[in-house]
Amino acid sequence: MKPSGTQFQALISGLVEALREELRHHRRLRDILREKKAVRLRSAPHDVEAILRREREVVTDLATVERDRISLLTEVGQLLEHPTPSRLRIAELVHHAFPEDRDELLDLRDEFRDVADEIDDMASVEPIFTRHRQDQVRLYVSPERWKGLEPEKEGDAPRRGAGRRAVPRRDGA
Repeated sequence: MKPSGTQFQALISGLVEALREELRHHRRLRDILREKKAVRLRSAPHDVEAILRREREVVTDLATVERDRISLLTEVGQLLEHPTPSRLRIAELVHHAFPEDRDELLDLRDEFRDVADEIDDMASVEPIFTRHRQDQVRLYVSPERWKGLEPEKEGDAPRRGAGRRAVPRRDGA
């Protein structure tokens, strides 16, 4: 199938829809984390259980949507003969998309970055959110890159990336 064919463009449109859905879930998670932070500041532990239940639900939904997105991305990457199809980045994909999908992909990439930055900012202010930040970073960072971002244990030699702020890939790839 040629990258300019209608079936290929339908795959890209499907990927755009999957990214929209994934972004919607990330926004829900961000909003829940904000609420969780407010509850912690009010010292209202009785409200935490409901928030944690919603948070688990959103994370489960995110995992499902992410799996769908990776499947579509892999299919598109294989058609483009990308060396690692499941790791195709939006910046590489936009060159093959119709203009309306290209603009949408670039907008989604920016929105993913904004939401991830907000989650990261919450984590940097309140240590309790660090775990959530790390969980979300794993959605964007490959396992190879994640190893360089893991916190050091006592006695370990410094790792590549240690001491730097973890900046997740937020391009939907």
